[in-house]
Amino acid sequence: MAKPRYYFTGESQKADLDFANLGFDYIRCPYRFEAVCEHGVWRVRGLLEDSAMNLPEGSQCLHYGQQLFEGMKVYTGADGKAYAFRPYDNARRMAEGARYLKGPEVPEELFVRGVEEAAAANLPFIPPHGSGASLYLRPFYLGVDDNVGVKPARRYIFRVFVTPVGPYFKGGFGPDQGKSFMVTSFDRAAPRGTGHVKAGGNYASSFHPCFEAKKKGFDEALYLDPAEHKYIDEIGAANFLALKGDTLITPDSHSVLPSLTRMSLLEIASQLLGWSTEERQIPLEELDEVDATACCGTAAILTWIRRIVDGDREWTFEFDDRWQQLHDSLVGIQTGAADDPFGWRHEIPLD
Repeated sequence: MAKPRYYFTGESQKADLDFANLGFDYIRCPYRFEAVCEHGVWRVRGLLEDSAMNLPEGSQCLHYGQQLFEGMKVYTGADGKAYAFRPYDNARRMAEGARYLKGPEVPEELFVRGVEEAAAANLPFIPPHGSGASLYLRPFYLGVDDNVGVKPARRYIFRVFVTPVGPYFKGGFGPDQGKSFMVTSFDRAAPRGTGHVKAGGNYASSFHPCFEAKKKGFDEALYLDPAEHKYIDEIGAANFLALKGDTLITPDSHSVLPSLTRMSLLEIASQLLGWSTEERQIPLEELDEVDATACCGTAAILTWIRRIVDGDREWTFEFDDRWQQLHDSLVGIQTGAADDPFGWRHEIPLD
């Protein structure tokens, strides 16, 4: 289809939305990008206006969970340009997931094309710089087929849709926005299962523990390792971080998704801020010895943790200014407000 054209009734070149007060919710945008793979060949369908999908009732994505997704953001930079954050790394992570689920990889060039076209087509919905909001992109991958057997599909759909969002946790980041988490006895992913790939089924298992935690007044559930229930694994859909002395520590676990946000924060901490970092098992009891805790992810960015509760045990933490340093360094790179020595920012072509 031709490049979308927009006409505005006022001076603003943005959609009529209160960007500064958005929640992390779905707002339908005009365009999405799609490609289809059959017989090992990807065919680009390009930009579509219809958000509905027509899937065969026997599709593997519906019955057997042959489905992957990514989460990423596009920001309006301080220079007025639009930037995606590490899209090629998202592409590589989806490709790893496709290999594990025995489907064809989405070529990196096709993945990034989908990101670029979906973002550029929905330009008025990319929040303005300084609003605290961003355009969330959801690239996803479905195995679709007329099938009843437990086997990989013969046809696949890759699609990217977008929605403008505010903070994942209400209130966003700040010294007065510490969150509270409850240790759950439930597991999110098996020790040798699919926790290391971003498969949709991994997240359905978190609905019940999350509901139970929120019912008791917590923001989310904290998961321990599924093998021994001894070590901290992750928090809901976010990774765990802690400051212990001069060191930033984070869990090393096969059942946790390799978060690009966490990897970015570790690199910023070690290479820009000069901190020592460790990826290792963190026993729950070690919370007695840490100075501050936080969680991170594409949606959550960086959120500090005020309180962790495990039955009749409780740990509380004060806000640490180092979280502010880490948060501001990451967001500065993402939004173009700071230099990007790592080459993570990817400019979205808008012409």
